Amino acid sequence: MIREKYLTVEKEEIFEIKIERSLFIGIVSPINNRHPSDILKEVKERYKNATHYCYAYRKATGEEYFTDGGEPTGTAGIPILNALRERDLYDIIGIVIRYFGGIKLGIRGLIDAYHYTMEKTLEKAKITEKIITSDYVVRLSYKDFNAFKSEILRHFKCEVKEKFEDNVIMEIKVPIFLKDDFEKFLFKRGVEIEKL
Repeated sequence: MIREKYLTVEKEEIFEIKIERSLFIGIVSPINNRHPSDILKEVKERYKNATHYCYAYRKATGEEYFTDGGEPTGTAGIPILNALRERDLYDIIGIVIRYFGGIKLGIRGLIDAYHYTMEKTLEKAKITEKIITSDYVVRLSYKDFNAFKSEILRHFKCEVKEKFEDNVIMEIKVPIFLKDDFEKFLFKRGVEIEKL
């Protein structure tokens, strides 16, 4: 079954806490069509010289990934991922940075510290619902544009952006569950899709 919508964070959020002299910095961010490694790279540039950069992400497609970032296996990435799963969040990356403070926390202590930091970061974040869309680009003459736009907005709940050049280029986002109906609608009107 295709997921029609999902929950994610609206924007980046940060939470900091000291646990046994180590500084833990939690960061959550929507992925928004970026590659998670690019987000991690930006975070590493902001927080240089940390001892550990541990993270997990969940994409809207259902793909999941985690890494312990040099901490003992199973002590950082999975606790971060579990915090994301507990809130059923997608299209999100959760990162916990650790600046080691000189006191070892042990396996249980690390698991608790990473999970707690991510939980608290998520508590600060504003959660929003996103609708999964199919994206279309169509090109129309100026003569046909207004009538076509009015018709699609009357029949479909969609997001439309226009670019006015020699013709009108419309970028249309249609909820995934309306994809088949929308494509039939375009076909009946002889409108060609430039790219999906």
